Amino acid sequence: LRNLEGVVMIEAIVERLEQNAPAFSSISVAEDLDALAAGTAPDHGACFVVPYREKARPNKQGYGDFRQTVDVQFFVAFVVRHHGDVRGKERAKAFDNFKASSEQALAGWEVQPGSNLCALVNSEGTSLGNGASVYVQLWETTRFLTGA
Repeated sequence: LRNLEGVVMIEAIVERLEQNAPAFSSISVAEDLDALAAGTAPDHGACFVVPYREKARPNKQGYGDFRQTVDVQFFVAFVVRHHGDVRGKERAKAFDNFKASSEQALAGWEVQPGSNLCALVNSEGTSLGNGASVYVQLWETTRFLTGA
């Protein structure tokens, strides 16, 4: 996922979260969401950026330079741990702090000049077992394919 300046988009998203989402204990990239559930769940407050789906729009340039818009979706997933919380009440309350942090960092942010502003598409939480839950947000923006 590269933007016009050659900066890797996923790295730009991680950097944005590192600078603007202080609630997270760590921020890294994961290949897919299944990796978060496999093995030992990450620490409380760990955040992961996961590439998801891209859909290209038709190139509207009839002449000259090639510039195609690509819709890009990515996940921001974070882990909440709280042992001795059978019903998950404390984990559910902890989601709010992390959600607010990621939303303040990403909502309305322009990843590259001229791209659509980042927008939250969907979100969902689920238990990983052993006192841990993961909350996943699906975000969307655009990038440009120039053929350069």
